[in-house]
Amino acid sequence: SDQTHAIAEKGCMVLDIAHLRVVPTTRGKADEDNYGLAPEDVVEAMAEDRSKGLVPFFLVPTVGTTSTTAIDPLRALVAVAREQPEHVWVHLDGAYGGAAAVCPEFQHWLDGVEGCDSVCVNTHKWLLVSFDASLLWVKDRRPLIRALALDPEYLKNDFMQSAPNYKDWQVPLGRRFRALKLWFAFRRFGASGLRAHIRQSVALAQRAEQLLEDDRRFRLFVRARMGLVCFSVAFGGRELNEALLRRVNESGKAFLIHSVVDGVHFLRLAIGGLEVDAWHIDNVVRVLASALSELVEEKLLWQQLQRAHLKAASLTGA
Repeated sequence: SDQTHAIAEKGCMVLDIAHLRVVPTTRGKADEDNYGLAPEDVVEAMAEDRSKGLVPFFLVPTVGTTSTTAIDPLRALVAVAREQPEHVWVHLDGAYGGAAAVCPEFQHWLDGVEGCDSVCVNTHKWLLVSFDASLLWVKDRRPLIRALALDPEYLKNDFMQSAPNYKDWQVPLGRRFRALKLWFAFRRFGASGLRAHIRQSVALAQRAEQLLEDDRRFRLFVRARMGLVCFSVAFGGRELNEALLRRVNESGKAFLIHSVVDGVHFLRLAIGGLEVDAWHIDNVVRVLASALSELVEEKLLWQQLQRAHLKAASLTGA
């Protein structure tokens, strides 16, 4: 969709795939108050592509889009893919939201995942593992290995048939021992610790939402469901939003990022650090409120000076 991470487009660039169909999303159509990918729009897009002699072969739904944590209706999208004459590989981008599946109450976000051909989750985003460490699961590893396996004489050894050779699962030949830090993180926190971390992130995001709503100068862009809060200044437009973002980031007291969806510029507060607690949330909202007050006062002062200058110029001219 138009909310899919740009890495999908980059993958097409690497593979020299010329035809990338980006399906527009509509707020609330497939995901309540958010920008999920509507299955009926995918059906229409695939039919249109087939009418042009193209063959749809790859579909990328997302659980937790980068900009707004939208959730694509996975089960329905898998059904659309399976209705096609040729096999359509369904890859679930669960880089962020997929981690929430450690909590039973959030597993419905991945309803239908068993129908996917592959799934990716970035443990460094929400599972307390340092960058970088991504999990890739494939339903059938054989197509992947057939596409990437090479066995030159100098790589042959006595263990090739007794264990998976991950050089055949990826583009690079070598790989770092990323599994070690996953093992340490899982041993340190356990399933209960990871669940507690996810739940706390969600609760803190809701706390930030409430504080921003209490300050009526801010408005939410979408409701927080994970650890991401999307909001903007309720007045002043994009210019004031951008000024607020610069002011806060340059202060060194907090760091936010932005996005633009549906032509709306908004700020994004990402919550996921191990030691982040209610104090940090309260503080970042105070920083935002203070920075906004400063910007408004500066603008009012500038307007007053400008009016005074114009008045003086008018009197001088008279």
